[in-house]
Amino acid sequence: MGTNIYTSWSIWYAYGGGRPKSSFYGIWNVDQLSVNGQVRSPLLTDYDRWRRVIFDFPASVNFQRMDDSFVGYGATINLNDRTIALTKTNDKDWRAKFTFQRPAPDQLTLDGEVDNHMIHMQLRLVDRNKFLLANSRFHWIAEYPFNRLEVRR
Repeated sequence: MGTNIYTSWSIWYAYGGGRPKSSFYGIWNVDQLSVNGQVRSPLLTDYDRWRRVIFDFPASVNFQRMDDSFVGYGATINLNDRTIALTKTNDKDWRAKFTFQRPAPDQLTLDGEVDNHMIHMQLRLVDRNKFLLANSRFHWIAEYPFNRLEVRR
């Protein structure tokens, strides 16, 4: 029993609700993306454009592409210098660095260089309270699925 309690406690503080979170914790929609001064429209066929930026763990960041695939990077966020440094786990020589501005709690602007391209992004934080599971009441037993309309004969 002691081993189970210790394991559960360790997992809670490593991966669960008790773990450290990123300074920018949340899902951020990319409202505008410019590459070398050219605005990239949010086309589903544009593999190189990002749709979302996800800050979860303090030492990583994930970018969601327009086709909903993900690419992850190691991240070092320096709040004093207002910088975010990115690294790739499979390429020790690869580096990217962004400076950031946070004009409002739900807005973030990133400027930097990635693969010799100048990047400018305007991000907006997604409200977690608007997710279906975050704002619905929990029921152990439901007569009808929560997300479907009742069909009567």
